Amino acid sequence: MKIIFIRHGIAEAYRENDKDRRLTLEGKIKLRENFKNLKERDFSNYKFLSSDYEKAVETAEILSQIINKKFFIKNFLGGVSTRELLEKLKMEKSENFILISHEPYISTWIYELTGKSLIVSRGTIHEIEI
Repeated sequence: MKIIFIRHGIAEAYRENDKDRRLTLEGKIKLRENFKNLKERDFSNYKFLSSDYEKAVETAEILSQIINKKFFIKNFLGGVSTRELLEKLKMEKSENFILISHEPYISTWIYELTGKSLIVSRGTIHEIEI
């Protein structure tokens, strides 16, 4: 299974409800630049999922336009254990995934699945195979 983890782009300053924070203009511009290299890839055997947080959905919308692939919103990408993540992905019935999520979840999932400790900055793309 291949998983492409993408952290949402740069978002607005703190709000009372973190779920409602939107991407900034700078965040949108940087995402478009970061995603350019993905345009030519074949994602036909990938399922594309996003957290339900607004900043993640906006990130998914930008990527969706670039790679011409529909995405699905999944609440569990707002933060679950690695074991729960794998269980949820098995239920999605796909070989490979693109997942838009958040920190510290992405770095924890990558570490627990690969043993690699990574810095996961906003808008970055991390691909693993398990």
